[in-house]
Amino acid sequence: MNAFKLPAAPVSVFIALALSFQSGIAGDAFFSKDGRTVTIALCNARSGLLQVDIASGKITEAPLPQELKDECIESVARGGDGEALFLAKDAVWVWTPGAATPVKRVYSTAPVVGAADLFVVTQSGTPLTDCLFVSGNEAADASSAGTFYGRKPGSKGKAFVSVFCRRVGNATGGVFSDDGRLFFLSDGDVWEGGIQTDDDDAGLERLGTLVGARIAPLAISNTDEANGGGQWVHHIAPAGNWIYALLRGRHMATIVRTPMPARPLYAPSSDDFPTVKAQLEAMAQSLTKTEILIEDLDDTFGFCATEIGGRPRVFYCTRTDAEGKGPGLMLWEGTGKARAIGHFSAD
Repeated sequence: MNAFKLPAAPVSVFIALALSFQSGIAGDAFFSKDGRTVTIALCNARSGLLQVDIASGKITEAPLPQELKDECIESVARGGDGEALFLAKDAVWVWTPGAATPVKRVYSTAPVVGAADLFVVTQSGTPLTDCLFVSGNEAADASSAGTFYGRKPGSKGKAFVSVFCRRVGNATGGVFSDDGRLFFLSDGDVWEGGIQTDDDDAGLERLGTLVGARIAPLAISNTDEANGGGQWVHHIAPAGNWIYALLRGRHMATIVRTPMPARPLYAPSSDDFPTVKAQLEAMAQSLTKTEILIEDLDDTFGFCATEIGGRPRVFYCTRTDAEGKGPGLMLWEGTGKARAIGHFSAD
């Protein structure tokens, strides 16, 4: 049984801009396991939780309770049974289409303030199976995007506890691949690692320790009066042999994919941390083989990616030239240009 079905310019300015782009303005999304639907969380300019049918472009709205009307849906993640777990009003909620009570509040995100980047371990048989994670801080005026906090199913007392993160100022955008590999973002680049758990962690009031290394330095950084060309990795989606990534800057975006390493460079199971040579080689291979899939995009949101039968599907929402219509629901399937399978309303 799935646990979540229970009811239960100046440098300072540059950093602030980078963090605002990484935390996002419009939410995120995920593909269903069969690739037939996309679930999208919306925030700010639009709000709500939607499911898009890929074949028809039909949009279905989640029947959110009145207390979530016009609320920002900060993040959404696919649960072990395909349900949509999402963040709103300082809590984790679950949407299970077709259930008697389709939308339920599951847990508070306390002590995390402004939690974002929800992700969950869906791989069975691990110490962290069904564990929920978010990114954030315990202070509203924190100067960084925060690091990971986790909550194990059935845990009592303090709900979310920190994941110890040494010498990494922020860890966000976490996502597990289908085979349990953890990828995440720090300072606009892609990292891989894992969460090491020990018997001493409970006494230290932490869930574990983040172990990892930067594998793909994809952030596009420059400096001038406006920093007009800077883009940072905003969301990632591991699928097949690739890590698909949305880079975003101010009113611009690019979608790329970089090869997934054959094995983790650094993880809790590693004998030792990687040598300088090993890490340079990993990053060099990533940069050499990274492919630009879609570029020169305007404001872009709702990004997600999957592979079905070895064929990629990349979904995103962005402005189009369609007159009288809102942002397009765009789909790229491995060749040619992305096509619109539908549009939001122009309102």
